[in-house]
Amino acid sequence: MDKNLLNVAGGPSGSSKDKPSIIKSEKGRLKVPLKPGRGLLDWIRLSNAGRMTSHPLVASVDHIELSKHDSEHDCWILLFDTVYDVTRYLEFHPGGIPQLMRAAGTDATNLFNELHRWVNFKSMLKNCIIGPFIGQREKCIIQLILFIFNKFLVKPPRVLADEQTESSININ
Repeated sequence: MDKNLLNVAGGPSGSSKDKPSIIKSEKGRLKVPLKPGRGLLDWIRLSNAGRMTSHPLVASVDHIELSKHDSEHDCWILLFDTVYDVTRYLEFHPGGIPQLMRAAGTDATNLFNELHRWVNFKSMLKNCIIGPFIGQREKCIIQLILFIFNKFLVKPPRVLADEQTESSININ
């Protein structure tokens, strides 16, 4: 088995058809194999054809509006001072959709700088612009923390109900 290939599904057999494998590039970056027609040149061709979002350009976007667009079907991110609709770009992201979704509905600037400082995002996303960001970036961070807390740390109501039932049963 290639030591640069990591199976997301967990087993070394590579038998999972549902989850893509992750490939470690020569520079150590993790990438997922993209579907045919989803490479960088495909994105450039597609995005140069015209506007890549169904949302209109707006005068400004605040943290409340930005936080509403945090799904794979409606994904906005803030990079520096501009909000972009990256929904159509998700399938083209070399790191995979889950990696880009880490920044959905929030300020992606720090994450972007950490991983992609060298990428000319202004050219790549020029037809995805929603508008300039106004307001407090700190609010975006709070929205991200709340999202993570609600998605990963809070138990579903059914589980809580089951635990309450178990604790109320007295076996004597």
